[in-house]
Amino acid sequence: MIVWANDLLGARVRDCEGVVIGRIEEMKCTVAGNRCEVDSYLIGASALVERLGAWALIRPIRRVLPAWMYRRYQVLAPQLDLRNPRRPRTTIALRELRRR
Repeated sequence: MIVWANDLLGARVRDCEGVVIGRIEEMKCTVAGNRCEVDSYLIGASALVERLGAWALIRPIRRVLPAWMYRRYQVLAPQLDLRNPRRPRTTIALRELRRR
């Protein structure tokens, strides 16, 4: 299935039970010839901070930010159901996801 990265970045992801995990903020990819295949997705506010390289800005105020700002999950490509790219869902529950 071919899905454009633009359609996925910022998309809200739910787990298989309907619980909101966060938004897709970054994709880890492998380039092979003229193809680019996604290996995993980083989901959560902390992933956005990483993508923007803004940790230097966040560190000084870290203590006053809410805990949810530091949640970041790595979802492997086979664990994300993209049949509807505007409403991606994981194939596993939030409690089973790998936190980074």
